[in-house]
Amino acid sequence: MDPMSIAITAVIVVVLFIIVGILPALYQKCGPNEAMIISGGSSKPKVIVGGGTLVIPMLQQKDILSLEVMTIEVRSNAPMITRNGVPIYVQGVAQIKVKGDDISIETASEQFLGKDDDEIRLIAHETLMGHLRAIMGTMTVEQLIDSFDSFAQRVAEVSITDLAKMGLTCVSFTIKEINDDVGYLEALGKKQTAEAKRSAAIGEAEATKETQIAQANATRDAQIAQANAAEEGAKAKLLADTRVAEASKNFQVNQAKYQAEVAEEKAQSDMMYDIRKAKSQQQLVEENQKIKIVEAQKEVELQTVEVQKRQVALEAETIKPAEAEQKRVKLLAQAEQDKRRILAEGDAQALELKARGEANAVRIKAEAEAEAARAMGLAEAEADRARGLAQATIIAARGQAEAEAMAKKAEAFKQYNDAAMASMVIEKLPELVAAAAQPLSKIGNVTLLSTGGETSGMGKLTTDVLNVAAQGMTMVKGLTGIDLVETMKTKGNQQPAPALTQQAQQPTQPRAQAQSSQQQQSQPQPAVTAPRPPQIG
Repeated sequence: MDPMSIAITAVIVVVLFIIVGILPALYQKCGPNEAMIISGGSSKPKVIVGGGTLVIPMLQQKDILSLEVMTIEVRSNAPMITRNGVPIYVQGVAQIKVKGDDISIETASEQFLGKDDDEIRLIAHETLMGHLRAIMGTMTVEQLIDSFDSFAQRVAEVSITDLAKMGLTCVSFTIKEINDDVGYLEALGKKQTAEAKRSAAIGEAEATKETQIAQANATRDAQIAQANAAEEGAKAKLLADTRVAEASKNFQVNQAKYQAEVAEEKAQSDMMYDIRKAKSQQQLVEENQKIKIVEAQKEVELQTVEVQKRQVALEAETIKPAEAEQKRVKLLAQAEQDKRRILAEGDAQALELKARGEANAVRIKAEAEAEAARAMGLAEAEADRARGLAQATIIAARGQAEAEAMAKKAEAFKQYNDAAMASMVIEKLPELVAAAAQPLSKIGNVTLLSTGGETSGMGKLTTDVLNVAAQGMTMVKGLTGIDLVETMKTKGNQQPAPALTQQAQQPTQPRAQAQSSQQQQSQPQPAVTAPRPPQIG
């Protein structure tokens, strides 16, 4: 490295050291309560508040202006004349400071740089005193005393314009004290004191009167309140006793009500149990009756099958085709009649048992349940109606069966010839003759007197008997138009229609079956064979 470079480096280092050492001395700063005015050079003064800047020595100048509040005691050494001519001394306190804007700081720097705080206070004091004198001349002592605050505010408002011209502002202004040398304020105070004392005495008297009145009223109110309290206490005690009695009564009433409800619930529960028990028994009886009805229906079906079997045997063995058809129709009618009768009797019996069961169930709680009584009546009425319907059904079935039997009998009679009719009449002749001779059965003893010949004694009796028989044949001819003698002569060898005796007996059979159905169900019926009339000729 050559000596020139070393020298240049050394110079640079020295310069740097010089700069580092000089810069702190050149950089000037101020606090937030100060304003720094930099002047010098060709530029206008520079104002810095609470900051810093470089100040070049010998070229620039730095001045510091305080921005803090300054307290000025405003006091007049000579009396100030008020509007009513009273000389008054006034003492007040003002707070002033330099305004913080650049223009006000520049203005204040022009006015006060180089002056201390006392000089600034003195300048501001004189300004405030001048405005204070001017305002005092427009007010009376009484106005001044009555409105200290408005008086001080007027002084501050009027002074602020002149102070602003110096870069200052009045933060506040208050009046501390006023006095005089002529005793005006003292006399004014005495007058006000006397008035105050008089007002105080009047007020005291009024207060005493009001106190006494209030005490009397209070005593009266206390006595009234005490009496009212005693009355209210008595009323409260009576009301409390009444409420206790009412509560006791309500408790007893509710207790009795609850006991009645419990008893009623228990009675209803017992009644419902008895009703359910009766209904269960009734249902059991109904089920048994249904079983019996079903058994009766099955028995009817078995009897119907048995009748059909007997009918088939009858048709196959003895009865001719026409007679078999007639017999089958009759047997079917009879079986249908028996079936209807048995069903009607079963229904009637079931309804009767059901009605009895309902009547028994209703009778159990008839006293406690009116509905049960009505149900019992309805059940009995239903049972009577069922019995009537069953009896009517039986009578109708019996009549229908008899009518059908008579119709079948009439149809069979149409097929009979004279010989068959004669045969039937001959079969009934003994009954006719017996009926005709019935009066003779009343005779106890018969004495025969014979004079001889056929017309006396035993011969006469035989002749009379033959005459009765002959009269019977004549009667038959008159009733039926059949001449038995002629028929027996001409058609003696002709075969009569079968089953005459059976057909003659048919009309009475349905009634017998309707009256003794149990005997028919338990005893088998023999095969019916139509008897033949005796051969005539």
